[in-house]
Amino acid sequence: MNAIPYLDLSRARRRIADRLAPRWQAILDANAFVLGPEVEQFERAFAAFLDVPGVIGVANGTDALVVALRALGLAPGDEVIVPAFSFFATAEAVVLAGGTPVFADVLPETLNLDPADAARRVTARTVGVIGVHLYGRPFDAGALGELCRARGLWLVEDAAQAHGARYRGRRVGTLGELAAWSFYPTKNLGAFGDAGALSGRDPELLARARRIANHGQDGRYHHVAIGTNSRLDALQAAVLDLRLATLDADNAARRALARIYAEGLAGVGDVRLPVDHPGDECVVHQMTILTARRDELMAFLRQRGVGSSVHYPSPLHRQPAIEAIRGGAAPEPMRVAEQVAREVLCLPMFAELELTEAEAVVAAVRDFWTT
Repeated sequence: MNAIPYLDLSRARRRIADRLAPRWQAILDANAFVLGPEVEQFERAFAAFLDVPGVIGVANGTDALVVALRALGLAPGDEVIVPAFSFFATAEAVVLAGGTPVFADVLPETLNLDPADAARRVTARTVGVIGVHLYGRPFDAGALGELCRARGLWLVEDAAQAHGARYRGRRVGTLGELAAWSFYPTKNLGAFGDAGALSGRDPELLARARRIANHGQDGRYHHVAIGTNSRLDALQAAVLDLRLATLDADNAARRALARIYAEGLAGVGDVRLPVDHPGDECVVHQMTILTARRDELMAFLRQRGVGSSVHYPSPLHRQPAIEAIRGGAAPEPMRVAEQVAREVLCLPMFAELELTEAEAVVAAVRDFWTT
């Protein structure tokens, strides 16, 4: 069969190329490369999409997390509970903002933060929780929100993989004090370079975050805080504005592909899939399966011309950088996160993937168990 890529960004680029060219040309002609009208347009559009008071464009998703934590007042010695299974930036941002990440295990059904284990990690030094909508699947914001209210903590959403997802009818990005977004090119809503954003419900908190992201300024050359330089590029804002218009349709296409995978892989070998909770709407950022034969299956698919990837091969609490922060102390076991890291495999998934391509991937996976 023809090779099937794990991801083909050129298909997304071609879809908007004709409409993007004049907008990029206008930016180049105006020399308006950082912030400006294109950024303001996208911020308004994304805020309307989320139904929040405001959105702040920043340089990337990691900066979005760091700026959110700084806006919430994270201080040295403060602890923040994070899931043990996520991209490294979730924990890294806590350290960069001056705090200490405390890891909790994830749920075997959704692979998202386990609220009960998170509750067990709360100490007198805990100030907040970062929940990750992993692979586009909303975390249990009800249970984590209740925990935070009961213990006087804040909740930050790491929404880097969940553009357009809904938790019990509400868009993610509206469920905590602040939400951090990445628009890395591989995301459901991806730029053609690095980009990120913050969203939230509290205008005062958003204003504080905007100041921090722009050198602590509340006016030109008037710096009221020590901030940083994290501003959204106008060229990327134009890409995001165009792609936002089709995001819901693109996510629907992803769900249609996910149904082909789920139906075709039911009962195959030891393959299992994360579970979508009733009332939630996953946007299938990654088409994730789990199998104890992950590495064998990945090699077999490679031979068949099918792309795949592992997100992520190591839980966060076992990363060397985290071990250095602990001063050499042995990490506490995280049973589910460690098992998931051994078994997770992501199959081809992007809005432009053909249904016949997804069917061919399913056939290849099934062949692995019958060959």
